[in-house]
Amino acid sequence: MDFLRPENLLQFGYKDCLLCDVERKGEEKRCRRCSGKVGQRDRLLWEINRERIRRIAGKLSLIYPGLGHFYGGRILPGIFWASLIPLSLGLVLNVWQGPTLGHAFLLLAFGLIWFLARRDAARGYAERLAPCQAACPSGVDVPDYIALLREGRALESLALVHDRLPFAAFCGRACPHPCEQKCVRGEYGAPISIMSLKRRAADLGYAAGVIPSSELGDGVPGPKVAIIGAGPAGLSAANTLARLGSRVTVFDAQEEPGGMIRYSVADFRFPREALIADVRTVLARGVHFQGGKTFGRDLTFESLAADGFEAVLLAVGAGEAIRLPGAGGEDEGFYDALAFLARAKGGRPIHPRGRVVVIGGGNVAIDVARVAVRLGADDLTIACLESLETMPAFSWEVEEATAEGAKFLPGTAVKKFLVRDGRVAGFEALRVERIEFDAKGRIVPHTVSGSEFEVRADTVIMAIGSRAPLEFLPPQASRGTVDRALHVCRLLFGEKRSKIPAYMCGDCVRGPGTVVEASASGRRAALNIYGDLCVEEVRKARFADNYRRRTEPQENDRPEWRVRRNPPRLPPEQSRRTFEEVEKGFTADCAQHEADRCARCNLWL
Repeated sequence: MDFLRPENLLQFGYKDCLLCDVERKGEEKRCRRCSGKVGQRDRLLWEINRERIRRIAGKLSLIYPGLGHFYGGRILPGIFWASLIPLSLGLVLNVWQGPTLGHAFLLLAFGLIWFLARRDAARGYAERLAPCQAACPSGVDVPDYIALLREGRALESLALVHDRLPFAAFCGRACPHPCEQKCVRGEYGAPISIMSLKRRAADLGYAAGVIPSSELGDGVPGPKVAIIGAGPAGLSAANTLARLGSRVTVFDAQEEPGGMIRYSVADFRFPREALIADVRTVLARGVHFQGGKTFGRDLTFESLAADGFEAVLLAVGAGEAIRLPGAGGEDEGFYDALAFLARAKGGRPIHPRGRVVVIGGGNVAIDVARVAVRLGADDLTIACLESLETMPAFSWEVEEATAEGAKFLPGTAVKKFLVRDGRVAGFEALRVERIEFDAKGRIVPHTVSGSEFEVRADTVIMAIGSRAPLEFLPPQASRGTVDRALHVCRLLFGEKRSKIPAYMCGDCVRGPGTVVEASASGRRAALNIYGDLCVEEVRKARFADNYRRRTEPQENDRPEWRVRRNPPRLPPEQSRRTFEEVEKGFTADCAQHEADRCARCNLWL
């Protein structure tokens, strides 16, 4: 029974089906169509095959309604859709008295039946998820990993998180946590501190020092895949491919893996030790990393094909800063947000002088402001187009920056910069009346005529956004959508075909986003790549994911469960002077209290 030990579950992946070997609390009787012990690779293969079945089912339903349902194993819905056409025809023939105008409407009804049958077949069986899990971009099984943590099984809890998300330490500290906004506990007091519980599982799990591993399909090495970019999307894709048994090499222009979370996230939000723990988890699965390699200069599609790679995934992120027109260089006091954060993270900080103005209203602008305060900025202002209520930055981030001394200048548009004696002196600004977006999603501010005013500044840091550096793509390259929701596409090269299949995912497709969104995109891209390269192996996947936890006794709500516990934090007067992590981890008592508050709503769906 060694495989049931928590450290082995963390090393080799969480196993849903254990009933063939032991009966444990929390698991119900053996499923019909049971396939025995199912590991991480089996579940991933079935996930790929399930998507393939859905695509084929949608096409079969175009031939005749119900065929796709039968192919996907949904017998009763298939009988329903297949019977609609004969029943309708029988009804018409029974009352037939010659063609009438009503028969035209009947043809429309037939077309509607075909359309709805195809749509339902392509959707497949939709498992009912808890609201928190459905809200998570990565689909992390929130209720079950909280239940494991509540039972004192932290290693298994982390293994379950790693099933969908390799960045447990980061997303336990700096995730936007949309899951908490959908938590049913919010209707009865306050939502559970889901993000902090994930951090608790990561801290305890990583402290155990268990090194993850991967499986090989029938002892045969999988396909050889190159990934360009070692950020969250690239590392998530590498993690998933390695778990499937692929031979993965990640190339990056930087010398160390991690992307933005290594070079641009301040230590007071995400310390270096936590970063190393997340990255080590991915590399330990057999992923090879080569730093200092720039695609288009050191690597090309042709060179990768010549080296034996069977596919390439571009996950280069959106690390090229956008600058405002008229902005000068660093010698004049103008800085880009990403470069400013990278230098502070790398131990070569820029010490801003005098009055500092950060232009932008997103989370990066808030991070820049908080870093500048720690580097000695006495008078710091954040100027943005939006109002305080509509700023894209998270509300809690705005509150933290305000508490540490940042001031805000909302509804402000830069008209032109003012430079005196070779140094920035400020900028002329206009009041913004409203903001609209054009067809490409770009901001179009509408300013108030005659509302000019001057903003004085000795240092200006621009945090107005970033874009993907895609100059290396050939002009004839186009994108074919693979997964619109998770921003995965395949590169099409027209008549001049590449020798190697090429895919794109993450921020270089959708624009700047969060780590959990990039991770979900990378995971989905990896599954599509493996499905395209190993068609026959995927078709053999026959895992029926019928696993359910046994329904637990329903308990009445308690008054103490309506009170949310938050992790301890450094006070603002102390945090603004240090790069020490501001938010600390849960104590054992607080973590137990928050885990007990979970309503386990997934068991009652």
